[in-house]
Amino acid sequence: MSLLGFGPAELAAITAIMAVATVIQMAVGVGLSLVMIPLLAIISPSLVPGPAIASAFVVMLAMVRGNSHLIDRAEIGWGAGGLLIGTAIGVLALLAIDPTHLPRLFGGLILLAVGLSLSGLHLALSARNIAITSVISGFMGGMSGIHGPLIGVVYAGQNPAKVRATLGLYWIVAYAMLIAMHVAAGRFGFADLGRAALLVPGILIGTWLAPSAVALMDRERMRIGLLAIAVVGALVLLVRG
Repeated sequence: MSLLGFGPAELAAITAIMAVATVIQMAVGVGLSLVMIPLLAIISPSLVPGPAIASAFVVMLAMVRGNSHLIDRAEIGWGAGGLLIGTAIGVLALLAIDPTHLPRLFGGLILLAVGLSLSGLHLALSARNIAITSVISGFMGGMSGIHGPLIGVVYAGQNPAKVRATLGLYWIVAYAMLIAMHVAAGRFGFADLGRAALLVPGILIGTWLAPSAVALMDRERMRIGLLAIAVVGALVLLVRG
């Protein structure tokens, strides 16, 4: 028995991946795509980036809920402008690449994102830095679905509740742009919506588990764990690709 071509073992793995990725995102504020994209791509490249990103709206709405008053709309505006430019360039670049090379491309971009996370880079919270990092994030996201951690670097040291709410809305804007451009490019259709629905049960489980997990787990160890998962997934993609 299968559902949209995925057997019971694959569906269980998909649900587990999304649950873990959601817990990490809710706890740390970033990490959803770094965990889910490489691991889902190992199961089936058809799950990324479109279906994975479409399902992620559920997570981001949960991050924004109850904290929308902490969001600076001007900051979102600067980010949206950069995302629009970067995402368009990324999607156009993706169309020019042979699909057989996509696993290696995803693997390389994931390793780049991990490297940026570990670089120790410090950027001040300013309109210029939000716009510049958003162009870069949009380009990476347009190609792989992983927008990278640069915008998280800009918000480092800010009020954690504000960071979760602001980045939640930021990712909603980023993902909406990405899906719209993939639809326009013919890379996202009804079949992808069906695949996205397969990911939602894991997200709901992760959202339910997140409060308990956050209380029990050390955030820095969780961050190291998500980076390790991302590296392993990227290496598998590079080898298999």
